Amino acid sequence: MSDSNTFLSAATLLAVIGCLSAAISPVVAGASAAYTGSVTTSGVLGVVFAGRSAQLFRATGRVSLPGAVLTTIFGGWFMAAPLLYDAGFLATAGTQLAGTLVATFGLYTVVAGLTNSDA
Repeated sequence: MSDSNTFLSAATLLAVIGCLSAAISPVVAGASAAYTGSVTTSGVLGVVFAGRSAQLFRATGRVSLPGAVLTTIFGGWFMAAPLLYDAGFLATAGTQLAGTLVATFGLYTVVAGLTNSDA
């Protein structure tokens, strides 16, 4: 596996870890039920798409654009959700940090897939 494929593999795995982090962040921080339900549900769905994206990349060596795009969208939601709810400092910080991780590596994966690059 080339260095660029290793980085893409790591990027897809980091997106999965970020979705998991976003899912548990409100639970650990003791956020409101509405916020916890919204972000945790989104986190679980994000894990499904990010996990599938990682699985397909490892199996084929090519980026799965549908999974990568949906993962990136979830990352954006994790960054925006605390602004819509009064989630508290810890829940906000945890979810936004996870969202930054997910959106950054998800978008990198999308761009690599669109350019048909092993970047």
